[in-house]
Amino acid sequence: MMAKSANYAIYSGSVWTSTGNEATYVDGLCGEYTSNQLLGFYPCINNCNRAILSIREGKVDGKFASDQAYAEQRMAEAMFNRSYCIYLMNTLLGDVYVPRGYTTALPENYAYNRETSESLYKLMIGDLRYAFEKLPKASEQSGADYGRATKGAAAHFLAKLYLQRAQGADYGTAEYGRKADGSIDNSNEKSYLGMLYKGKGTADLDSCIYYANYVIDQDGHYSLESDYGKLFSHPLDDYSNEESREIILACVYGMPANSGTNGRYGNRLPYFLTPNYTSASWGIPNFTWEYPGKGNGHSVSPTDFGYDVFTNKQADSRFQKSFYLEYHTSLRGGSNTSTPAADVPYYAYDSEDNATYTWTSDMADFFNSNILPNYNRDSWGGRRAVAGEHKMGAGDMAFAYLENTKETAIDIKEALAQPFVLLARWIKDGNKYYYRAPIKSDGSSYAYNNATYVGLDKVSGTGGPTTAKYTDPNRNSYDSYYSSRDIPLFRLAETFLIRAEAYGRKGNFSAAVLDINKVRARAAFKAGETRNEVLARLYPGSENLAKTEREWPYIVNTDMTSSMLVDESYWTGGVNADAENYPVTATSILDRFVNFILNEVAREANTEFIYYEWLHHSGWQADRIMYHDQVGSPLTGLWDSADNLVNGTGPTGNGLGAFKPAYTLKPFRQSLLDLLTDENGALLDASAKKAYQNYGY
Repeated sequence: MMAKSANYAIYSGSVWTSTGNEATYVDGLCGEYTSNQLLGFYPCINNCNRAILSIREGKVDGKFASDQAYAEQRMAEAMFNRSYCIYLMNTLLGDVYVPRGYTTALPENYAYNRETSESLYKLMIGDLRYAFEKLPKASEQSGADYGRATKGAAAHFLAKLYLQRAQGADYGTAEYGRKADGSIDNSNEKSYLGMLYKGKGTADLDSCIYYANYVIDQDGHYSLESDYGKLFSHPLDDYSNEESREIILACVYGMPANSGTNGRYGNRLPYFLTPNYTSASWGIPNFTWEYPGKGNGHSVSPTDFGYDVFTNKQADSRFQKSFYLEYHTSLRGGSNTSTPAADVPYYAYDSEDNATYTWTSDMADFFNSNILPNYNRDSWGGRRAVAGEHKMGAGDMAFAYLENTKETAIDIKEALAQPFVLLARWIKDGNKYYYRAPIKSDGSSYAYNNATYVGLDKVSGTGGPTTAKYTDPNRNSYDSYYSSRDIPLFRLAETFLIRAEAYGRKGNFSAAVLDINKVRARAAFKAGETRNEVLARLYPGSENLAKTEREWPYIVNTDMTSSMLVDESYWTGGVNADAENYPVTATSILDRFVNFILNEVAREANTEFIYYEWLHHSGWQADRIMYHDQVGSPLTGLWDSADNLVNGTGPTGNGLGAFKPAYTLKPFRQSLLDLLTDENGALLDASAKKAYQNYGY
């Protein structure tokens, strides 16, 4: 994904600095505290430390004193939560200060020395091994305890940490800024990789496999959801997806979304990830309950690579089930704006209330001659297009996205003649090629604006599809962005991929393939499912579907599991490996295998933020931004060029950004550096601050 704001997306120095918002926001995550809620990592660590020390030192009473097993379980929970906070800070900043005690007043000094990643991973692994022994299984929890850490969550977390320690094992040398004493040399430009060194265990990969085995094979509670879409399907008054046996740990929210138990805002992912999909011109005049609420804080969108990583979109249902590829004409249901209700059909195409775009003569002629003979959508009723009449009516498509390539660009006449508004990544007009040309009003109809583009650095426009994973129709206002949806943090599919990478790093690719294919087989379209119309009719590859599958109601007749299964050729070389678009720096079989796993995590956990943890700790974050993110990358000649540039900038084929590998770590805020002291309370001088700050800031 990339940030909506161009300054963020291109990695502008005005943002990526110790005095910019990047540092301010990270500082807030680490330390924010309000009068009645813990919101930051350090306040949470402080309370965890207080619980751990009080139980260890016997400074407890009541059930904590009389029931040793109860006290140990609660201490294990505190250790788990402390580890999770440390883990997130280490992911953002690398080496960080972690207190072992707790404060009840201002400290005597601010000698907050950074602790090595190696030391932090030893602490987390030790605590989580204790937690694994003391925590109950998920099947042993009562309903009231849902959301608390479990034995399975501790095992999954341990498997992840052991794998990440193995991933960074080669970065512990002076070349990458790691000194002999383990501390980091922040003047070394490769120290962003040195920060990934977490030490070396005697059997990290075996330990990873051991704890993954527990989750997958021994606990007995967890199983992959049979339908990937069920994990995120959240219809009105239906919370059953939150009870999936695939979810190992979730961030839990309650109803209503704005209740005090949900923190200040509840789940705000809809605020940051929700698109603007409303337009009377295509038959969705206002926000509806079953589509997202108002996303006026829309902050991030997938990159083109985020769509292209789905290499077989007709077989891999995760593409359709992750993103809004198409929208249907709809009106908001219910008698008021604060009681959720099912959407109701839009007006008939010939109703006087219909306000959608009208057909032009050219559109109508092309549709009637080339599309209508095979267009049997039930709501369409076989009607001919008539110039001047409305395009869309009740039950029709409103608009849809087509994520094609320049090579498979759709002709502009065909794009305009669709019985809905088509937003295509690539459109061709003669020998001209347009990248994400936005639509523009043309009387009562529309045309494509070939003088500009959306997407790339213009991500505030209607670019590509946005995630469908966080829509909450049970919100307390039709245009609200507050949500009470739980957010999965650990999923069993990730456990399979963790174990797969561990097997692959041990050279056991056959075992890795079995685990990968467990995840991919589940992702396949199965017979009886329904493809989106745009996927069945217009996406590259749809021409290979059976004729019946390309016609309404677009039912899948052929199980696509066999098309989803992989073998070692996906990283050893050949057409399958080429399709994965690995960075050119992935030169060895192991490099390509690890990047295949990253691609699979990107497909499986897109927009879930799990991917970022993999991207960072694998050591491949910088390379994959350079070679996959056209907006952020400073590289040239890696992408297709278009003819709808703006003053010579835009889709030129070159990267638009100023990304530097150092940006894979975030900066410490300057005001924090100015607060720090030595053990005697003396403020740090300029050289000490520079030594403390991450390289590049």
